[in-house]
Amino acid sequence: MFVFWQSLKKRLVRSALPAAVFLLGLGLTAYAYMDRSARARDDRLNQLEEAAQNYEFLLRSRLEQYVNASRSLGAFFSASEGIRAEEFDNYIRASRVFDRLQGISSFGYLPRVPAAEAARFEAEAARRFPGYRIVNRRPGADAYFPLLYAQHGLDPFRADRLRGFDFSAIPDRWAAMQEAEARDDPVATRLHPALRDPARRSVVLIFSPVRRLAAGSAEPRGRLNGFIFATLYISRLFSTFDDGRLARQFDLEVFQDKVSAQNVVFDADGVLHSAGTQGDRVLVHRATLPFANREWLVYFYASKAALEPSSTHAAVLVIAVGVLLTLIACYGAAVWPRQLLRRRAMADLDERFAGFFENHPFAVYALDRQRRFIQVNRQMVKELGVSREALIGSSVERFIVPENREMAARHFGDVLAGNAVAYTNQITDANGRTSDLSIVLIPVSSGDTVSHVLGFAENITDRKRAQMALHESKQMLQLILDNIPQSVFWKDIHSVYQGGNRALLEEAGLQSVDELIGKTDADLRWKEQASHFRQVDVEVMQSGLARMRMQAMDVRRDGTECWIETSKIPLKDRQGKVVGVLAVTEDITARKYMEHELFRRANYDILTGLPNRGYFENQLAEAVKRANRRSGLALMYFDIDHFKQINDSHGHDAGDRVIRMFAQRTRSVLRESDFMARLGGDEFVLIAEGLNAPQDAAVIAQKLVDAMHEEFHAGPTRLQVTTSIGVAWYEPGMTPGQLVEAADQAMYDAKRAGRNRFRQAGGQFRQRP
Repeated sequence: MFVFWQSLKKRLVRSALPAAVFLLGLGLTAYAYMDRSARARDDRLNQLEEAAQNYEFLLRSRLEQYVNASRSLGAFFSASEGIRAEEFDNYIRASRVFDRLQGISSFGYLPRVPAAEAARFEAEAARRFPGYRIVNRRPGADAYFPLLYAQHGLDPFRADRLRGFDFSAIPDRWAAMQEAEARDDPVATRLHPALRDPARRSVVLIFSPVRRLAAGSAEPRGRLNGFIFATLYISRLFSTFDDGRLARQFDLEVFQDKVSAQNVVFDADGVLHSAGTQGDRVLVHRATLPFANREWLVYFYASKAALEPSSTHAAVLVIAVGVLLTLIACYGAAVWPRQLLRRRAMADLDERFAGFFENHPFAVYALDRQRRFIQVNRQMVKELGVSREALIGSSVERFIVPENREMAARHFGDVLAGNAVAYTNQITDANGRTSDLSIVLIPVSSGDTVSHVLGFAENITDRKRAQMALHESKQMLQLILDNIPQSVFWKDIHSVYQGGNRALLEEAGLQSVDELIGKTDADLRWKEQASHFRQVDVEVMQSGLARMRMQAMDVRRDGTECWIETSKIPLKDRQGKVVGVLAVTEDITARKYMEHELFRRANYDILTGLPNRGYFENQLAEAVKRANRRSGLALMYFDIDHFKQINDSHGHDAGDRVIRMFAQRTRSVLRESDFMARLGGDEFVLIAEGLNAPQDAAVIAQKLVDAMHEEFHAGPTRLQVTTSIGVAWYEPGMTPGQLVEAADQAMYDAKRAGRNRFRQAGGQFRQRP
């Protein structure tokens, strides 16, 4: 019985050590899990702060676009003598401001109407908008600012309901309008309720002054004609920004000028955390954004739940590894007594370890409890740029950058407590060069006390810089692509989409780039043109040459027609092989509209709408070239008989009406192929092509003379108007100048013959019967 109890006692002693090791291992595993959770929370906080900084950049860019859109529309009005409702609507549609700038609900024009001229203004406006009148006038005002033109992106009938409303009668708006006039720059209002909005949504308006510089004006900036306004639905701006990702990721609070309950512009959850009520919210970033001569203070809050580690897999892995290491440690404790018997056999491992320590690719070193070097390997000497002899006995702190020394000391204290630690740090070598190191510290114990610390350091400077540069370049490239108005996309060699920016996704009606990747043009909204797009892709990829500025008509998502301009270039790999195509597409409708308008103003007469002298000279030169290949060209030069007497007797207004009526009558008897132009004053020319003989030109000239038989009604005045016409027939070898000179001379021959007739160059003469 005694032998039995002695055996049982020995077994209990041998099992106590593994049990203690097991319990210690579980404790270390729990600590490792909590430590990793804390570091994961810090990493998540850094990610949220970086995301908030990116949103700050996007918000700043978006707010600048809002102000620039208002400023551009103000410049459009300032540069024009008078803008019609149709031109205002065309400008808004062509610029696509409601599609590009989410949050803007409406644009409009508020003319300045002096109180003394209010009745006249209402009468003129009523011709375009029946029943128009100025309502809710500001009491005692010397001028009103009623709504005249407007477009609402969400409610097309809102402009009709508000037309005529005096915006200056609202104090917040009137204050912003006065400041915008004084600054001569866009100014934003404070947050206030929208007009006649059943939902009573809050808005901010931007007012941009419209000025017109009159000749001899004493005002250097020009006379104030009115204001352009843009209306922003604040809740829609922030809730839909970046497809709603900003609203889902952060609880946003925005204030104007200073933080207070009276200056709130936007509060996502209705609780002012900036005023001291933090709750379950954590401030991750704050920014000051300029907006239309105001400052918006933006606070980005995240919930505490969003900061908690989100990777269950990582937590399970930490526990699994900890339990595994604990079991291994228990096994080691169980077999440790037997390992003592092998100590002598393991003595030669010291030399092997020393060789491994010295030639390890990482910097390996040992520190005593005072953080002094007691051993370093060859790579550590190289990293610090100091000899081995000089390092031994010196403090590691002298090589750590000052801002990280406290953090390094804290980690070293954790190691002295018996915990292995991994972290990154920056050091400065003897030459002043800074490096990034990934460091692992392992405690080495003697008995129950940590006697020294073994460290492994990997130089990650190049890797960290490369990763940071790559990350920054990707972020910047994506920000740039997503914030340019052009659609950018790229396809593989089979014309399958591999990526695209936000403008393309909006045009295609997609929510994310993941929905785009893998599709072809046949899968998207423009599938009817897929075969043509594929043909162009193949031509670019097979030739290896870019196709630039291809222009074509297209149809937008809302069904309106537009002009697009597309450029495509081949994409090549490192070996120069074509692997796809990159394309940029831009809506150039507004530019086409402006080009057409500039062409019209440069080539057409304002009074009659006929081509002007410059346009005529170009057309005549081309007609002469064609006549050299085939005959049948006549030029007619004519004017209004006694026009100076009409001007002197009845005034220039009557003269202008006579010129317009003369041009209309002349145009009414001509063929579609005939080209008629006004050279200036009462002088006109006609190019007639495709004639068989000079007699054909005489028939046309007689029609022009006969067209003037009926009296002209120039207001209350009745006038009998006649014309004298000179006809020149083109002969081979004649220059455009010679042809004009011959027709001009023939016209003066007709005048000398009594007017009200035509004469052909070369002696032929025809008198009105």
